[in-house]
Amino acid sequence: MSRRAALALIAVLLATGLLIAGLRHQPAPTTPRVAVGGGDAGGLARAQPAEERIDAAALERAVHDGAAAGLQVLVIMRDDHLVFEHYQGGFTADTVVDSGAFAQVLLALTAAVAAKDGALQSQALRGFDATALRTAIEAGTQQRYELYLSRKLWSRVNAAAAWIALPAVGAATPADCCFHARVLDWMRIASLLVDDGRFEGKQLVPPGWVQRMARPISLDAVRGFGVELPATARGAEPFAADGVFFVRGPGRWRLWLVPQLKLAVLFGAAAPGLEAPGAAAPAVWDETRLPNLVIRAVSDRPMQRGDATDLQRLVPGH
Repeated sequence: MSRRAALALIAVLLATGLLIAGLRHQPAPTTPRVAVGGGDAGGLARAQPAEERIDAAALERAVHDGAAAGLQVLVIMRDDHLVFEHYQGGFTADTVVDSGAFAQVLLALTAAVAAKDGALQSQALRGFDATALRTAIEAGTQQRYELYLSRKLWSRVNAAAAWIALPAVGAATPADCCFHARVLDWMRIASLLVDDGRFEGKQLVPPGWVQRMARPISLDAVRGFGVELPATARGAEPFAADGVFFVRGPGRWRLWLVPQLKLAVLFGAAAPGLEAPGAAAPAVWDETRLPNLVIRAVSDRPMQRGDATDLQRLVPGH
């Protein structure tokens, strides 16, 4: 190789190395987002299942039930106490997840606070149009939605800072999706939903509002104000307690609320897709079985329709 060719090769290598180094040090592209300020992220109270009159063995069986296939998260709270936590597949209590439509519950609760503050007219609460509701909150409070949500709700339940993904830089903040938060912080919101708007004894949402959320806002009675009602649940049997409502997240993520028992169940699992080209679609997932296993593990719950069948199974001849 001639001296001139060698020098040219060295120059090319140096330039390539500088280019690679430059690319390596460029900041990685990030999703456009807005921050939702949080509180001190302090710990939630815990108790043993037996202390809250729940059969611990039944909860362990639920983890291995067929309806829990692909399980990533199962968290159960009763009377403001975490009584059961199970994480797998790399998930922990602090894993930040995109909650999908869980965000609608935050909007519904924030709207109630805005109405109490006199920043939202009652007619805005007659239907659940997420974009219109967010716009009305921002107009009435003269604040961006994420700031008002942070000040009036998220930080007040001591949740860690969260964020909302935007469809584009400078876009309006989505209020019905794209909310990224720690797994366990959803149990703080669950506490509000099963305890009439209270969190650790503080009334953060007007009393009676959660009951209103759980009333039908459509003629087919499948939707409440930001929540799903029993009529829309896909399962082999109805819920095993009265007054259950829930929210659907992405895949098989659900948050079931049972105010009658001060009980909340957070479940997350990866939804299986088609395993091979031409394979049959997976069967519809039963979204009443898991909450019913938990509900029936509560020893002091009121008897419901269907309980007699369980009793006969346990006591033959009765």
